[in-house]
Amino acid sequence: MTYKIILRRQGFTLVELMLVVVIVAILSTVALPNYSAYVRRSERAAARAVLLEAAAWMERRFTVNNSYAGISRLPDDLRQAPRTGTAKYRVSLTQPAEIAAYQLQAAPERSGDKCGIFTLDHSGARGLIGNTASLEECWGR
Repeated sequence: MTYKIILRRQGFTLVELMLVVVIVAILSTVALPNYSAYVRRSERAAARAVLLEAAAWMERRFTVNNSYAGISRLPDDLRQAPRTGTAKYRVSLTQPAEIAAYQLQAAPERSGDKCGIFTLDHSGARGLIGNTASLEECWGR
């Protein structure tokens, strides 16, 4: 009587392992830039939301005082976007010499953002400073 010894292979071959590495590399070259773009878009949305909240705060102050005079800075919770956590954008108030106007700006903390600095003024006019993308692309529809 003869016994056959059946050996089972355990583990992976180098070819199988390299194939998995190549597939993961290809997927990551596609996924990582898309994820980074998504994160930047969400940071921009937070900056726009804080700018609009700051504008609403300014208008409430105007309604009470009938003037923007005396407002030298925004409240602490409206000076960064997102409002809590690590700041991705710094929101500031620039007030020209005339009292009936103001401009809010949201400047990105990291350089190289294609939208640059978001601006919003007393009339609701939206703008960008230092941008390489269009106003519609950055502010939305």
